[in-house]
Amino acid sequence: MPWVEKLSELHELRRCIRDLVALSTLPAIWKDYNPDQIADSVAAALVQMLGADFVYLLIPERRGEPLIEVLRAGAAIASDSLEHIRAALRNKLPACATQRQLKMAIPGGKGSLRLAFAPIGFGDDAVIVAGSGHHDFPTETQLVLLKTAANEAGIGSQRWQANADKHRFVSTVERSSDFIGIATLDGTPLYINPAGLNHVGLSGMELASRLSLLDFIALEERPRVRDELWPIVMQSGRWSGEVRLRHFGTGAAIPFLVDWFRIDDPRSGRPMDIATVSRDLTAQKRSEAELLNLADMLEHRVAERTAELAEANQRLVDEIAKRERSDARLQILQSEFFHAARLNAGGQMAAALAHELNQPLTAAVNSINAARRLIADDRHQANGKIDEAMSEAVEQALRAGQIIRRLRDSLTRGEAEKGLENVVPMIEDAAELALAGTRKLGVKLHYRFDPHASRVLVDRTQIQQVLINLMRNAVEAMAVSDRREIEVKTRLLDDETIEIAVADSGPGLSPEVAAHLFEPFISTKRNGMGLGLSICRSIVEAHGGRLRANPGPDGGTIFSFTLAALPAEGEGRAR
Repeated sequence: MPWVEKLSELHELRRCIRDLVALSTLPAIWKDYNPDQIADSVAAALVQMLGADFVYLLIPERRGEPLIEVLRAGAAIASDSLEHIRAALRNKLPACATQRQLKMAIPGGKGSLRLAFAPIGFGDDAVIVAGSGHHDFPTETQLVLLKTAANEAGIGSQRWQANADKHRFVSTVERSSDFIGIATLDGTPLYINPAGLNHVGLSGMELASRLSLLDFIALEERPRVRDELWPIVMQSGRWSGEVRLRHFGTGAAIPFLVDWFRIDDPRSGRPMDIATVSRDLTAQKRSEAELLNLADMLEHRVAERTAELAEANQRLVDEIAKRERSDARLQILQSEFFHAARLNAGGQMAAALAHELNQPLTAAVNSINAARRLIADDRHQANGKIDEAMSEAVEQALRAGQIIRRLRDSLTRGEAEKGLENVVPMIEDAAELALAGTRKLGVKLHYRFDPHASRVLVDRTQIQQVLINLMRNAVEAMAVSDRREIEVKTRLLDDETIEIAVADSGPGLSPEVAAHLFEPFISTKRNGMGLGLSICRSIVEAHGGRLRANPGPDGGTIFSFTLAALPAEGEGRAR
């Protein structure tokens, strides 16, 4: 060997042999070392064997393993220079692929260091670098030692990596919940993981190794496995599908999703063994059955619920039809109720109207008698007076007819029909009927009309019935009062609501009466039926409003109700 021939002294040869033997013993020490510990051990040994000032070892990241970087220095290198050396070496490493010996300036000192490189068995970027200030460094012997150490470090690291991979693989297989097994080409089991043994009810490999692959298959599945599936695996290298395995303890057939594949020799490519990774489908099959059963139950429940809903819907339709018939009947009864109330109010007003009608009719009779006398006298100069008397008679007769017509309109029953009505004339017409015959009682009527509350959408007859009832109640309430005044006022509450209020100067309502004021058949009148205010409230609520009673600030009672407002003619509704 050329490098041996250059060893001129026996002492140097012995020292070289000693170092090589020492390097060969390192793998036995590295048995329990990780790659970092192996690298540090090699670097420390080389510093002593080579007499180097430092040894630097670098193995970059590979396959998820971390970077390994070790720098060992001799006594000649100051500790504060190590980082400078490390940085300088990183810059020089790219040149290692083409030059195995380089020089490097001594950080913070004079002179230079001679460098020797040796690749580790991972590639050109994994390397050991030794540095020394001796002028003859590195010698051939030192290079041999450096390369031998690099090879030992590479082999040791790769052996550790292989053992780590093997441990990870074995740990994964041993802890897997799937059935994992390996068998020879003739079907003799070589290995079955603990989960696989447990799946088929075997206690260990000793019993399993005495069986054949077909012994693991359910009896009814064996012909298919032997004649169809096994030849497919042998020819194509793989088959996956569902097969039922046998449980040796209970004899039950267990459904498995099996994946059989052939293992070939990586050198010759010839088949070596057969392996499987199979998953127990028992839980999945049970879940599928439960899900199917649940789906059937759900479908049945849905059908039952659908029938119940259809029945409930039919009952609801029948109930709606019944309610509509009841509402129609109620509307008829309500209309008759309102008409009866108007007749009742008309009866109360009959006596007062008799007095009111007596006055215009008497005036008309007097005027006609005066005209007759003037005609009997046959005086031509009386023609003007005759015309005047006849005009007066006609006017009074029309007035009486107007009073009667208003009474007839208020008492006539008809279908409720809402229309656009002017507020002021509607109230004034109702007041004239309500207060007929009350002049002798000294009742004074005051109006306070809001010009912005001019039009409403109502059934005129029904709202006038409310007004007449409230005004006549006010007159009756003031029968024992010294001051007898009624105030009717309107105001616009908002863009869509008008309020009409009737206030009297009577004694007011007692708390007992106020609490039941709008209940039917509750009356403060001796001969009253107690229906007037109840009907008034029904009419107002049918118009979407609300009827309220409140004590007046100066005594008496204020009845107020709301109606739907419309903008005055020529005006838009406020925004």
